[in-house]
Amino acid sequence: MKLLIARSNFYSYSETFIDQQVKQLKPFAVLYEGWQPSRFFGGGSIYPFPLTLLAVRGTLRNLFPAMYQKIYSFFLKNFLQKNQIEAVLANYGPLGTHIRQACVEAKIPFSVHFHGFDASEKKTIEAYGSSYIRMAQEAKAIIAVSQVMKRDIESVCGPLPNLHVVPYGVDLEKFQPSHEKKSTAGFRLISVGRFTAKKAPIASIRSFEILVGKFPDATFTMIGDGELWDEAKQYVQERGLEKSVLFRGQQSPETILLALQQADVFIQHSVLTPSGDSEGTPNSILEASACALPIVSTRHAGIPEAVVDGETGILVDEHDIQAMGQALIRLAEDVELREKMGNAARRHMLAHYELAQQAQKLKSLL
Repeated sequence: MKLLIARSNFYSYSETFIDQQVKQLKPFAVLYEGWQPSRFFGGGSIYPFPLTLLAVRGTLRNLFPAMYQKIYSFFLKNFLQKNQIEAVLANYGPLGTHIRQACVEAKIPFSVHFHGFDASEKKTIEAYGSSYIRMAQEAKAIIAVSQVMKRDIESVCGPLPNLHVVPYGVDLEKFQPSHEKKSTAGFRLISVGRFTAKKAPIASIRSFEILVGKFPDATFTMIGDGELWDEAKQYVQERGLEKSVLFRGQQSPETILLALQQADVFIQHSVLTPSGDSEGTPNSILEASACALPIVSTRHAGIPEAVVDGETGILVDEHDIQAMGQALIRLAEDVELREKMGNAARRHMLAHYELAQQAQKLKSLL
């Protein structure tokens, strides 16, 4: 299959799920750059000069959006036909609406993969909702990563026979428990993810505060950065938690793996934001589960499908800081329960989220 994958970013450390998609599906080409991607990963563009200049594209896009969309569709259609592309996979709903016309005119089947905010954020739905309806009718497949996301999409587009749920996959050969025995000194909590509203990092810190009241030697390693980074650091300083909460910033995949293997429990307090922004299924939860870590998280989006409450971790309601703190205390007190839940978490990944298995589902669908 001669496949074209379209994505908005050349690289984003928080989009490992798309990186894995590209790696597993081995497309003919990958386009990137915003919701109207025109540049190739290997260099080059669908455009001739002077449209290859970012300043020219930006000016047209900002001043004459409708005209620029027609120009974009014309050159994308030419590329698809010239290179005999057999299928297009667009990542994120808004991007799918912009590649739709070229695919329809070139008579090339296209699929659109939703990932989170694009299925729920109020501003995005207001801007693209009507376009989603038309896109969904013409796409060969609409792909969601969880049953909750499926319901979100259908709340906008109505029942869709071409809507499929294909969860993300995790590389279980890479993400696995360490063979070395963990240190018994202290209780080590970890989170991995962007410091953004829907991941509510300060809520996780407040839950950790409850734990520290009973286990003063506990530590919390936070990997990632983002717009709430400074606010989170300020909160930690104000509460005198500098020695307990360790901000590691953005780290390499290898460093993240080592940190997960050394931790005791993974935490993520995901919430639906006032703007409607939501997770899909957090990849970091899958990776932590694969490393045999029990998960403490919220009943949010696809998390209850990835984390079996009471078996592979403990789930609480969004914004319930007290319940999350008590869940951490329960796990800190019971080593056997941590081991039992961690082992069950890895088995759950093996059964339902193995990378090659999920990639094959997506490939078969395409």
